[in-house]
Amino acid sequence: MDIGEPAIIEGIRDSALFAHDARTLVRGHPHGVRLHLARSPGRYRADIVVDGPQGGAFFDDGVSVNLEEFDRVCPAADTLLDALAHALGVPRRFCGCSAFVSPPGSGLPLHFDDKDVVIVQVSGDKRWRLAANTGLRYPTANYAAGGRVSTELARYYRPEAPGAGAPEQCDTVDLGPGGSLFLPRGHWHGTEAHQDTASVSLSFGIAAPSWSTVFLERLRTRLLTVDHWRAPAVRLDGEGGRFLAADLVQHMDGAISELLCGP
Repeated sequence: MDIGEPAIIEGIRDSALFAHDARTLVRGHPHGVRLHLARSPGRYRADIVVDGPQGGAFFDDGVSVNLEEFDRVCPAADTLLDALAHALGVPRRFCGCSAFVSPPGSGLPLHFDDKDVVIVQVSGDKRWRLAANTGLRYPTANYAAGGRVSTELARYYRPEAPGAGAPEQCDTVDLGPGGSLFLPRGHWHGTEAHQDTASVSLSFGIAAPSWSTVFLERLRTRLLTVDHWRAPAVRLDGEGGRFLAADLVQHMDGAISELLCGP
């Protein structure tokens, strides 16, 4: 399937939703509106979700917003998401669509995502800064340059390590209406809407599970067939609770070490 096929792009752009201006699109969204708030130059936070009217007020103040679950209100986006999932062989539950709506001149600083993303520009123009992530492959959490590292990501990523931080040089790509872009998982990217008009783009995320997730699901399915693996890890008794036997912990640690070493 060609994401750039004119019929597919036109089907999205012809949606009745986009007959409204960007502010009306935000205010009328019936699902969560995620705010992308600038904390300082080059830094932002994206952990606040509000409703449509509140999102519209922030949009009026120059804040870029993300309309979550957009495929639930835009049939053309839902159809494209189904086609992407089928073409890639990824279960539909691992795919999602959101609409990024940016006031003129606003955007996001450099960051990377924990999923593969296909971008379709619907209206307005947006400039993208792009760079390969040479310091980390296959991240399992999002990260914005200069921001907080999540607990999970901190287990294996240190942005202050040599070569791990945000790149100093980036490629630049300008997207206009009908343009599309593929962002591999972990790829650094930052955006800025054109100074004269608001930008609306759709983000189709493909969050295929990692091999560790697949393995853990299969492992748990097998372990649940054995009595002692279904037993509580803490036994309540007269001594106030006793953790599982030390030899079992040692067996687990040994098995994990063998898996990490490989064949």
